[in-house]
Amino acid sequence: MASSLKEANRLALYSVLMTNLAVYFAAVQTNVLFGGQWLGLAKSLPEALPAGLGLIAAGVFNAQISAGNKARIVFFRWNHALPGCRAFSHHAKNDPRIDLVALGKAFGHFPSEPREQNTLWYRLYKSVEDDPSVIQVHRAFLFTRDYTCLAMLMRIVLGGAGFIQISSQGTALGWLGLLILQFVVAGQAARDHGKRFVQTVLAIKGTEHL
Repeated sequence: MASSLKEANRLALYSVLMTNLAVYFAAVQTNVLFGGQWLGLAKSLPEALPAGLGLIAAGVFNAQISAGNKARIVFFRWNHALPGCRAFSHHAKNDPRIDLVALGKAFGHFPSEPREQNTLWYRLYKSVEDDPSVIQVHRAFLFTRDYTCLAMLMRIVLGGAGFIQISSQGTALGWLGLLILQFVVAGQAARDHGKRFVQTVLAIKGTEHL
């Protein structure tokens, strides 16, 4: 399921890469962000080619990052970073949709150890992974998680290239700020969707045992 959802998100992530590269091309050519001179982009392609190749490499590198390491990047946790590791100790308590009494009757004492929490939550997830609401929030989490990691890589590749190829230092700083903003916003969205993903699974499982 996760693999098919990643495939479904591939076009959107590709669009993110191409949009950022197009803005970068425009900044290299015009020394301003969103200069509007898109017809002249072709002239700047040779100048921006190293950044384009770097961005392709960033996309390839992003695909090699494990789910665990992506979770570390998104949730700023080195140990037990996956959102399921806090399923019962934190996330379940903060969603009024979740019937903790029903879940307790069905599954007994909730684990407190992060790894055990994630193991139980994942077992519950596998039993409802085809539910439309679970698919929707899972896909949103995967997209924003991968966007966050891409934004981090773009900040390094395109942010650094901007100070080399963009003549105006102010524009280069503005471009770096835009990349950082994407990382911050995408990261917050990923954390929200990850939490919602965990909670949605628990909410559905709670209703099965009423």
